[in-house]
Amino acid sequence: MKENNFVKAKIITIGDELLLGQVVNTNASWLGEQLNLNGFQLVSVLTIGDGEKDILDALNACSDVDIVFITGGLGPTADDITKPTLCKYFDTEMVLNEDALENINEIFRLRGYQMSERNRLQAFIPKSCTYIPNRFGTAPCMWFEKENTVYISMPGVPFEMKSIFKTELVERLKNHFKPTPYGRRVIMTTGIGESFLADKIKDWEESLPEFMSLAYLPQYGMVRLRIDARHEDECFMQKSLDCEVEKLKKIIPDNIFACDDKPISEVVVEMLKERKQTLATAESCTGGSIAKMITAIPGCSAIFKGSVVSYATEVKENILKVNHNDVERHTVVSREVAEQMAVGAREIMNVDYALATTGIAGPDGGSEENPVGTVWIALATAKGVVSKRYNFDKDRNNNIERSCITALEMLRQEMLN
Repeated sequence: MKENNFVKAKIITIGDELLLGQVVNTNASWLGEQLNLNGFQLVSVLTIGDGEKDILDALNACSDVDIVFITGGLGPTADDITKPTLCKYFDTEMVLNEDALENINEIFRLRGYQMSERNRLQAFIPKSCTYIPNRFGTAPCMWFEKENTVYISMPGVPFEMKSIFKTELVERLKNHFKPTPYGRRVIMTTGIGESFLADKIKDWEESLPEFMSLAYLPQYGMVRLRIDARHEDECFMQKSLDCEVEKLKKIIPDNIFACDDKPISEVVVEMLKERKQTLATAESCTGGSIAKMITAIPGCSAIFKGSVVSYATEVKENILKVNHNDVERHTVVSREVAEQMAVGAREIMNVDYALATTGIAGPDGGSEENPVGTVWIALATAKGVVSKRYNFDKDRNNNIERSCITALEMLRQEMLN
């Protein structure tokens, strides 16, 4: 990508709980995404413990960027030492900020509580900072400037940090730095592995304009392609991105299931709603995971009737009417059983489409005929039933997720055809 005068940022997340793995560091990933989308270039993330030396060492290593975001350590308890450490770093003192005190008073009044002295102390902030209101909690947000770098200290509570960034910070930062416009396109693909995909689109990738770059983001059963661009002329950049996406769609039309960052379950739900058609599932090895993916999409009740989680053989036979002799002859992990499960679910639920899965998710239970990772997926429609055997790998979670995505892609292709 062509080098430009990008506004560079670092993130410092503070908290022993992050280092111990007791809390997942969602702040860094969310903030990194938002910075990128708004034209700022995140160059590194550092997670440190609740120690003064750790914080000072981290701050001393940040003079090479334009912005430093600090999250955490601003609460009312003794281990929250970010403010006094910031005082030491910026050679200032703590003072009572009346705006911060009024904000804390208002929060306690609305919640019907009496403010304690410990919470009142949160209104004391470093004298040299600019106070930025936190309408969602008692911990302050503080803006410092030192030499050519802006330092922003934010609460570690995720919803507070996100709300402050969106309502108070993003426009201030854009006005202050005027970052180079950034653009992105995400193309979701399935049915082709990462290396094969790279070979297929090699010429297109090599011909991308110099202000664009391509990233391959493989997931279970799919590859997400992300095109990033930065250019002073935002209108030209956006048109160029659209043009490149159109070129790509002509190269791999059968592998693209979405041209924005959405799961295949959402794509399938949208397609079914457009066609006013319905779906049900009969799940053995996936244990209801396809149904879970579908029901996570708002509005799915218009198209999804339900699921039979037929984990036990007797459920397959008694509810889905799978033939006992076929189970004895072919085992439950077979074409015959998968197809009868799909047909049974379609008839019971009275739907247009029914997906069925049966297999060996692992890590044990495999055989020479059906090793771990063997999965049969079937789709029943008004025209009949189709099925296919897949051989995934030894990891249980991987097998379940790949089975779900593969089943939904089978349905998507059926609707397209």
